[in-house]
Amino acid sequence: MTQFFFMCSYLNVMNRSKNGVLTFCNRTKLFQLIYNNLCFELYEWELEALKKYIEQLDIPYWENHLKNWSQQRKIPISVGKKHFIILVNKEEVSEILSLLRFEKQKVELLTHDEIDYQFIEN
Repeated sequence: MTQFFFMCSYLNVMNRSKNGVLTFCNRTKLFQLIYNNLCFELYEWELEALKKYIEQLDIPYWENHLKNWSQQRKIPISVGKKHFIILVNKEEVSEILSLLRFEKQKVELLTHDEIDYQFIEN
């Protein structure tokens, strides 16, 4: 049974986008990926597998293969069972990948010489 932890006090927001959010619960050790009306609860290894799967999607192939299809979303993401497929467009693939790439970028701090600020005492 899925255990939603929307109000979990141990919840940390890992990344956020226009249409989604990636959170982590320190108590359950689960990541929660909410994107549009989809919600996935994943352990770290499952999250990594999903990220690798999405990174390997052949977007040009699917867009060309389904070019005559009337639907806007042409890129299939198979989820778990063969009978459950999520359809997305390339912008949504990009946004989902940006959510999944939540590693914090190392920020270089400026030295005092690099700060262009004129200090005036009053």
